[in-house]
Amino acid sequence: MTRPLHHIGYWVSDLDTAVEHAVRTLGVGPFLVDRHVRFASFTLADGTEIADPAYLDHTAAFAAWGPIVLELAQVHSVHPELAAAYRIRTGDVGHVSWVVEDLPAESARLQALGCPLIHTANLGQVNVAWHDGGSLFPHPIEVHRAGAPILGMHARLSALADGWDGADVMRPIAP
Repeated sequence: MTRPLHHIGYWVSDLDTAVEHAVRTLGVGPFLVDRHVRFASFTLADGTEIADPAYLDHTAAFAAWGPIVLELAQVHSVHPELAAAYRIRTGDVGHVSWVVEDLPAESARLQALGCPLIHTANLGQVNVAWHDGGSLFPHPIEVHRAGAPILGMHARLSALADGWDGADVMRPIAP
């Protein structure tokens, strides 16, 4: 079964600068921004529940880039073990992402392929499993459970881009 990319994410040191650069050089935009992403739950692979928002405090910006979504993410604080697992280095691909109906089955499949689970997270209607890239990628993999917010994201971003005048490059993500 083919799993097409939903989005590709990059780590950036300054989100405002990175967004302006993407708008200018790639012609993408506007970006929807989720400042200081908050998790309803965040569970490490060993079952440890993380409640401290500073464990991973980041801001993420999303724009349609052709048939996929571009994510630019700036980390404000991160636990050193998670930073190592995510391989956070400014300018590097942070992760690739795809969407599946059965998140536990896809997570098990990736683990069987040698891509160990890093953590799972829930952001309300958005559920994800992050895996090490193993032998597949030199960066993590983020798998999303299919749901309205994720399945409609590209269409929403593309609609914003249609007729966009280049102003107001970053807009808050509305619930």
